[in-house]
Amino acid sequence: MPILIPVLILISYLLIRKIWFHLRKIRTIAGIEKISLCVFHPDLFLPEVRVFYKYYFQGGVYYGSGYMLLTDFLGQEEYSIYRNGDGLPVLEMEDQSVLSEEQIEHFLMQKYPSIIVYIDPVEPFHSLIDCINAKSMSMTA
Repeated sequence: MPILIPVLILISYLLIRKIWFHLRKIRTIAGIEKISLCVFHPDLFLPEVRVFYKYYFQGGVYYGSGYMLLTDFLGQEEYSIYRNGDGLPVLEMEDQSVLSEEQIEHFLMQKYPSIIVYIDPVEPFHSLIDCINAKSMSMTA
């Protein structure tokens, strides 16, 4: 019995802390800085990409990273990703193919240049990717 009370206090503290974080988080837009393919060497590609992003909050610039599925960027299109004879990754879809990791990154960033992240206003360097920002963010002259 004496051990049960501290365990219950600890569990309730962790539960309250988790709920408190979810209540105070803010949803904001972050710009994608870099996208890199996830690879198990020698040539097994995972169906996800690592996304490096940058966001602004209360006069500061913060950076973060996380993982997203390729299907988040490509929608319901069927795709295939593999290495060609030269060792470069190739992303093939129904109507086009993209060669090399830099071109794949450029192709994905052209489709969706920003994402939506959740940030903690008390500790804004803690962020969590929510989804891709499907709305266009372009500037015209």
